[in-house]
Amino acid sequence: CHTTLSDGRQTLEEMVDEALRRGWEYLAVTDHSASHGFGNHVTPEALEARIQEVEALNDRLEGRIRVLAGTETNILPDGSLDYPDELLAELDWVVASVHTSFNMSADDMTGRLIAAVEHPLVDVIGHPTGRKIETRSPYGVDMEKVIAAAAKAGTMLEINAAPDRRDLNELHARAAARAGVLIVIDSDAHSVRNLELMRYGVA
Repeated sequence: CHTTLSDGRQTLEEMVDEALRRGWEYLAVTDHSASHGFGNHVTPEALEARIQEVEALNDRLEGRIRVLAGTETNILPDGSLDYPDELLAELDWVVASVHTSFNMSADDMTGRLIAAVEHPLVDVIGHPTGRKIETRSPYGVDMEKVIAAAAKAGTMLEINAAPDRRDLNELHARAAARAGVLIVIDSDAHSVRNLELMRYGVA
């Protein structure tokens, strides 16, 4: 989920309170990194402060729910990430996503995603094809190659439950599962209300 630290509409505490109310066991907080091109810019210094904030919040929660300190880091056109590895290594959860330069060739985009898949600190690739239904077509990418790389690297792929994304789609999700890739279903919530979107991802 996202909070007011980047482009979310609720604070960290408000998002955690709603997850608690829903009886969830954990909530991964993954505000956008600095180069995604919209919302507030979460500098490395701000992310360091968020890590400490999450640690203190977990102490106060006394095990009622586990809050994971994470990021949704941008995959740059060359496949590198926009935070240094030393900072990523401090996080509980790293989502890597494409948010810029959608018009690359399919070969280049495939290489870009595979580089992120193979990064040892990346847990999951977010909305892997970049589609927004009726708004933006998927970018050119060879998902068979990305899925094969994810299976080899042990990197997870996301089903983003937002109704306009549902990305991975059903065909790619099934292909990834058959290949032995773990699938992460998440809400990509930008508000407490958005947490209910999980049901679309599960469906």
